[in-house]
Amino acid sequence: MICVSIVEQEIEAALEALKEASRVAEMAEIRLDALKEPTVEPFLSSTKIPLLFTYRDPAEGGFSSASLEERLFWLKEAAKKGAAWVDLELRAGEKAFSELQTVKTTSRLLLSFHDFMDTPPLNELRNIVREMKGRGADLGKVVTMIKRPEDNLTILSLIPWARKELDFPVIAFGMGEWGKISRVAALLLGAPFVYASMPAGKKAAPGQLDALVLREVLRYLQP
Repeated sequence: MICVSIVEQEIEAALEALKEASRVAEMAEIRLDALKEPTVEPFLSSTKIPLLFTYRDPAEGGFSSASLEERLFWLKEAAKKGAAWVDLELRAGEKAFSELQTVKTTSRLLLSFHDFMDTPPLNELRNIVREMKGRGADLGKVVTMIKRPEDNLTILSLIPWARKELDFPVIAFGMGEWGKISRVAALLLGAPFVYASMPAGKKAAPGQLDALVLREVLRYLQP
């Protein structure tokens, strides 16, 4: 499944992009940190595809300098109103996880980890995934910077390992030019979904593929 990232500053532009999202993907990520004025309700009421709400920490690639308190406020709003997913960084801590778990009803919790500098050793990444499951996440997301082709093997190996050893679904792929291939391979290895950009939209992270390009590549590779 492809999830397009809606990365717009103005609400009107974001809503317009969301209208187009169902044409190119099965779900959409609303990047609240990109909006000048964050909001939740207009997105939920304007589409039928599942929405994932993210208010990214600036230390992990967020577009604003919002505090954890502000980010949590909006993620809790999304959870209370029935968003399909809410995404919170693992580094946010136990108190933040508990607050989200308390207010969410049908929403599921994605705990995420991003390293924009490198790909840590495999044992470190596995411990991160173990912690995500232990914290009560419904899904884990681990994204690292790929500096050499073989880094892709490290990050992608988390997907089948977590499924087999932990019975836990994980989205794992790499950023940067060398990491583009991992965004395709992640789906083929069983990641529930991967992220892509709108065809004419801003990319949420280095190396993010256009949704139409990603779909075309998958069409040729999937059996």
